[in-house]
Amino acid sequence: MHSRLWLRLGKLGLILVLMYLFFSYTILITIIIRRELTILDATKVISVFSAQQNPSTLQGQVRNVFGDPVPFAVIVVEDRLVQADNLGSFSIANLTPGRQTLEIFAGDYEKYKREIQLEVGVNSPPIKYETGLWPQVFLVDLHIFYKEYDEIFGMVGFANGTTEALFIQRATLLNPQGEVITDILHDRDGFAYYANFSSKIEVVEDPQRALKWAGRVVQSGELAPLKGSFRPGPYTLEVHYAFAQGHELGQYHVMVITDHLDLDNDWNPHLP
Repeated sequence: MHSRLWLRLGKLGLILVLMYLFFSYTILITIIIRRELTILDATKVISVFSAQQNPSTLQGQVRNVFGDPVPFAVIVVEDRLVQADNLGSFSIANLTPGRQTLEIFAGDYEKYKREIQLEVGVNSPPIKYETGLWPQVFLVDLHIFYKEYDEIFGMVGFANGTTEALFIQRATLLNPQGEVITDILHDRDGFAYYANFSSKIEVVEDPQRALKWAGRVVQSGELAPLKGSFRPGPYTLEVHYAFAQGHELGQYHVMVITDHLDLDNDWNPHLP
């Protein structure tokens, strides 16, 4: 009887000792941790769980194969959608760095799709010329310059965005008063000038003289300096073109494009 009582008291004492050691150890650990935390500057502690990768920004200007701005294009990347302004400029912030797909949609241009690598910070991939938007239709480009009022020159380009050949029969330059300055093709043998650029551009004589411009071909040329009395204002290029059936019948569409005469002191439109 007495031996059982002492055995129970011994077990109770052992339990109390273990509980005392446990609580003492807990209090000691808590004191140590608090002392360690007082050494740290809380404003400089960074949690590895809350750290985020620095974002990327994509910005640029949408231009076509001639390098001309394309206004109000819609840009899509990483499920984000923005619209460019009237000069084709855009900016998209807080994108994920890495490989992304850039898509652009604009009017009479083909859907643009391109893989780009976004780095941390600002990214400005070129979207012009060979990386620019390609037209779905026939596109004409015109830039007119002057150095002195008695002489002008320019850049004239054509892009056939279709898959079939078309025929360019006439390209007439008009001054602000609507008077003909020159026919770029018929004067100074402009037909041969453009045909020499590519085997995909040729001169045909029947049933009337024209440039046969293959599908999916883009080419720009220089308008040789012209003497005369020229003043700043809108200069217009009228281009007569048709596909095979229209060319055979002598029935041409007329495309009109206008550019303002700009000053170019170095006489070189390729320089900024």
